[in-house]
Amino acid sequence: MIQNVEKLLFTRELSVLLKSGVPLREALLSIAEQSQFSSMRRVIETVIEDIENGQSFSHALEKHPKVFSHLFVSLIGIGERSGALSKNLEFLALQLEKTYQLKKKIQGVLLYPTIVLATSITLTGLISVFVLPKLMRLFASFDMLLPLSTRVLLAFSLLMKEYGVILLVAVIVLSVIFRIVTLLPIVRPLWHRLVLSIPIIGDFLRSLYLAQFFRDMGVMLGSGLSISQALLVEEKAAQNWVFSDMARGLHISSLEGRTLSAELSDRYASLAPSVVTKMVFAGEQSGRLSETFLYLGDFLDEEVDRNAKNFTVVLEPALLIIIAAVVVFLALAILSPIYQLTGSVHR
Repeated sequence: MIQNVEKLLFTRELSVLLKSGVPLREALLSIAEQSQFSSMRRVIETVIEDIENGQSFSHALEKHPKVFSHLFVSLIGIGERSGALSKNLEFLALQLEKTYQLKKKIQGVLLYPTIVLATSITLTGLISVFVLPKLMRLFASFDMLLPLSTRVLLAFSLLMKEYGVILLVAVIVLSVIFRIVTLLPIVRPLWHRLVLSIPIIGDFLRSLYLAQFFRDMGVMLGSGLSISQALLVEEKAAQNWVFSDMARGLHISSLEGRTLSAELSDRYASLAPSVVTKMVFAGEQSGRLSETFLYLGDFLDEEVDRNAKNFTVVLEPALLIIIAAVVVFLALAILSPIYQLTGSVHR
């Protein structure tokens, strides 16, 4: 699977070469020869073959929907028709870089909680498989009533011993089935709405998708598309069905003569905060809507960054409390019968 960084490098290098006056075919050949990624090289070579067979660059890219998004292909097509291909590639490279940097920031913020959680799960699994069975056989041989915590731990150990593999396979199978079901056209809209309604996570994703929406719109308007055309492209490019539906609704409203700010503050007030609609209104009044959208994209990206950090601030203590609770439970379950046994021996 081709990563975002590969698309970013491809777009940036192609923009620089075209701006320097290198023909498209020669530029693509040069990038393919120097590419460090075999998967991207194969895609570029296929695109070159299609161009040599008389197809347009955008049509050749369109054959690789898993690599190049609908927005990417649309902006390339606009650039070809208007003679501003290098400019549009520069726009795309800038936005891909911003998206990449934002993802890296989020990954960096979530790195520590992920490591803590993964380590805890791994240690718990190792203790359950290698340590608990030996202790449980010892405790089971005691001729006395074991404490409740020890009995719970004993039951858990027996469960993992008898059905651990089955439970693991069941979790994997259910996860795959859940993923497939959420991708179904009937279920997908409901799932996307449900995700946005989850506390904390929903607010974070709403800001993320809204930032992407305004960034895409700003790039498309700056490339010469009308608002109506840009909204049609964004309807297909949006990653969340709710925002795809918003783009479709805004497109219909724009054809009916309603302004974006009025529609956002009325019909889509739950998705767009009041400060956003006010800035869109100011952009409409000043005639600088493209610049306003790009600024909103950057503004909301910063909010996403802040929300990610705030999420970690809440998550880290919660993880520590959970880990501490597990450690205390294990200590009580293991040490209690030992103390009980030694006490009975002394008596």
